[in-house]
Amino acid sequence: MIKKLTYIFLTTLLIISCSEEVYRGESIKGVNAVDTYHGIELNDPYRNLENLKDSTVLNWMKQQNDYAENIVANISGRNRLIEIQKRIDENKGHSAKQIRIIPSGQYFYLKKFAEEDVFNVYYRDSLHGEEKMIFNVNVYLKKNSKENYVINYIKPNWSGTKIALSFSEKGNEISEIVVFDRETNTILPNVYPNSAPASLEGIHWLSDDSGFMCSYLPYTDPTDENFWLDTKTFLYKIGNDKGKDIFSKNNNPELAINIEDFPTVYNYSNDDAYLFGEISGDSDYQDMYYMHESEINAEKTKWNLLFTKDEKISRFMVVGKDIIYLTAKNASNFKICKTALENPNFESPEVIITEREDAVISNFQITKDGFFYVSVKNGIEAKLFHVKDTTTKEINLPSTAGSISIGSFGTNHADLRIYTSGWTNPLMIYEYDVNKNNFSQSNIINSIFPDGFKDFTAEEIEIPSHDGTMLPVSLIYKKGMKKNSKNPTLFYSYGSYGSSLSPFFSTNFLLWVKEGGIIVMPHVRGGGEKGDAWHKAGMKTTKPNSWKDFIAAVEYMIANKYTSPDKTVIWGTSAGGIVVGRAMTERPDLFKAVLGFAPAMNMVRSEIQPNGLNSIKEFGTVKDSTEFRALLEMDSYHNIKKGEKYPAVLILAGLKDGRVVAWDPAKFVAKLLDSSTSKSPILFLVDSDAGHGGINLTENKLHVNYANMFSFAFWQTGHPDYKLDEESK
Repeated sequence: MIKKLTYIFLTTLLIISCSEEVYRGESIKGVNAVDTYHGIELNDPYRNLENLKDSTVLNWMKQQNDYAENIVANISGRNRLIEIQKRIDENKGHSAKQIRIIPSGQYFYLKKFAEEDVFNVYYRDSLHGEEKMIFNVNVYLKKNSKENYVINYIKPNWSGTKIALSFSEKGNEISEIVVFDRETNTILPNVYPNSAPASLEGIHWLSDDSGFMCSYLPYTDPTDENFWLDTKTFLYKIGNDKGKDIFSKNNNPELAINIEDFPTVYNYSNDDAYLFGEISGDSDYQDMYYMHESEINAEKTKWNLLFTKDEKISRFMVVGKDIIYLTAKNASNFKICKTALENPNFESPEVIITEREDAVISNFQITKDGFFYVSVKNGIEAKLFHVKDTTTKEINLPSTAGSISIGSFGTNHADLRIYTSGWTNPLMIYEYDVNKNNFSQSNIINSIFPDGFKDFTAEEIEIPSHDGTMLPVSLIYKKGMKKNSKNPTLFYSYGSYGSSLSPFFSTNFLLWVKEGGIIVMPHVRGGGEKGDAWHKAGMKTTKPNSWKDFIAAVEYMIANKYTSPDKTVIWGTSAGGIVVGRAMTERPDLFKAVLGFAPAMNMVRSEIQPNGLNSIKEFGTVKDSTEFRALLEMDSYHNIKKGEKYPAVLILAGLKDGRVVAWDPAKFVAKLLDSSTSKSPILFLVDSDAGHGGINLTENKLHVNYANMFSFAFWQTGHPDYKLDEESK
């Protein structure tokens, strides 16, 4: 409870001192709240910043943004970084995403040429078929006065005759859905609002294409405390604008659905005759229900329990009357099992693929040609295997793969799609013919290497962490890099929700290496790189392992002369903010600069934010005395010490963010301005049009964000090409 409120008056801090400039915006007057948790009084000196309807708070954020924008805009090299990214786009020619394939082999996807501002919808009748633009998004947006919108999701029906299209306002996760009829080349008249298919498990068409299922959100304001709560799955029949609630807390009170859960309905195949209802949230595993699809039109939908989250099932497929499933139950690195669908035995299932000691089984698919599965060692060394009868054979891929994803349409089809990528290898898409051992590569994704990006190398090492646990660490640098302690080094981690930091290729991210830096990614506990146990070793009361792993990696790189504290930069996004924020507050001496992109910094208050009830599952609740102490320990805001010399900080936040609300990092910045005695810059960029971590922003805006962060970091680490223009001092 809040015990009392007091006012704290802070001095205005602009640019002071004639001899040494301090690049910081104005401080703000704080209103202190004293909360009592389990007998512990806790001061919260900037509680007033949580009111984003307060004009004083909003004006301060705008002042912070304007000041920070002026500083970063005057760093030499910053505009050049923007231009480099634009030239890469131009040389690449086009970008493609949201690639959808239907059982007939037809491809649908979003594509944008370098000179275009928006993605349009394209089609091919096969992997190498003739490409056609079938829907001009820009024309649609202009015609409907929605120039501030982006297309963020597409889903063709099973026959390919209709495509559901999702549009969101830039920076917003809430979408409206329309249906494009390919046969008449028109948008059907009904608009389906309040959805979020790009965030909440997509759109799923009924097997007969008569309608589709998607999320429905009663609350659409990302700053509303009810945002993300009481979501439902609606069934929309084509030609009817009124959806039917088929899976929700209200519609299915007999099921154990909490207000914070995300009840979602899937149709995995158009020929298995089943629908599956999943009750999930921010947790690894779900409660799963099923029904025969023929029953969906009944007045009251009735769901049958298939399995609970206690079975630790992360994926399953229907094969005849059985399900094949991937589980971590009694197998931290996962195993693949089989049991009956309508009378399952999860205590004594048939084990098809046993747990591997050296790697995590991450995915599987079944086609008419056999069984395929992917194993991943330390989150970064992926292999693909084919199992037929009693023979298991590794498939040698045509390109290096740190990450592998596979897809198929089930046992009635022969096709297997393989997606590969790596830290220094672009995404590749293949269709695989197992009988001919032949790969057909798609050119939908442009895999051209930009100039200056070909001499990079990736290195995978393991180092001892603070407690002796071996920690996987990925490094990316230019060939010929010298261990002279002078390399600007960027450390990036996430470490939450069991999510692995799998190898990905991003020219934006690799700009750091192009400019002479090293990228280091410690695969800290809390992620899933070493299986279910690795996640559990970095959540709730074990969360300190996440940032202590991170610190151990930084210390190792310094001790081995890759870098030095004056050249070290750390970056965290979303829950990754816990890692970098606590690393910074625990060891400020190790870092020169800290970057945060929508970082979670005030974990004691996390559960009052939208989707906060889901955060409890991963991080804990203040209502439990043990978990409260864990939250306080992982709270960067509360661990700022008055009078400490902290490194330079640049934080980015969005006012449309409904996951880490802008006031969370704002409180961190405000307290840091009042506490840090170093002369290092403290800058806070607040984008009124941005949501969480760059969601639904244009590519140009993302280019600017990367340029702002990297130019700031290079400036602070003394890169000769990144200096602050004298006129801005």
